[in-house]
Amino acid sequence: MWVEDVLYGALANGVNKPTILALNAALFGCILSLVALLALSINGAPSLVPHVAFLLFLAVGLLFLINWFIQQVGTVETQDQRKELFGDAADTEPTPALTEPAQASQIGRKQE
Repeated sequence: MWVEDVLYGALANGVNKPTILALNAALFGCILSLVALLALSINGAPSLVPHVAFLLFLAVGLLFLINWFIQQVGTVETQDQRKELFGDAADTEPTPALTEPAQASQIGRKQE
């Protein structure tokens, strides 16, 4: 269900909360890998430090700017995105089939 919500966020207008969480998780992973690369390059290859530091600066800036933009624009509910993609049929959930005793009791109630 969570993956479907992220896909709806990618295909429909607006951004839903699961898509924001997935995007933030990906950006945090990128930042963590760049921090690890920076820590390793300080001792191993000092010539890489300015380049990795600049990439880290870009990744942190991207994280903050994307979250700022989403805060300014707002989020959309996943159900609204489903309606946009699939129409009103996505809003109605299928009703479970009634068992025979339940059908008999409902038929008896209608006749009373």
